[in-house]
Amino acid sequence: MTNNYELITTATVDKSMIRKIGENQYLKIIPTERIIQISTIEQNKITEPIKQVDEIIIKAYPKEVSLYRNQNKDIKYETRWETMDGETFDIPSSDIKTIYSLLQAKKIIVIENMLHLSNVLSMIIKQDTLEKKIADIKDRNITT
Repeated sequence: MTNNYELITTATVDKSMIRKIGENQYLKIIPTERIIQISTIEQNKITEPIKQVDEIIIKAYPKEVSLYRNQNKDIKYETRWETMDGETFDIPSSDIKTIYSLLQAKKIIVIENMLHLSNVLSMIIKQDTLEKKIADIKDRNITT
């Protein structure tokens, strides 16, 4: 067993992101407001207007996320956060539980659910990976 973690990718959050996490729920990262929130959409009848309820779940957002993996496929993240108040802080290479505990200690987690944090970090990495693949495809099409 090895504990040597290798950097897989680094992603910077510079625009809003959204991911469906339930039947009528969406997880949203909003960098301009420096928050992460859940939006719940309700519509009882087709003839009624759609209602959207937004709840802040974390009073900060990860500006930068680096994904590390070892040979056992264990994952760690290195993150840089910015709070609603504009404070920036780094969390060194840590697993999800440690990151969650540190955010709790800073009292910026509003709704207690570690799965939300996991979804946020994976959404950032997946979005960055997709953008890199699309850029690579565009580059190949331009050169051929």
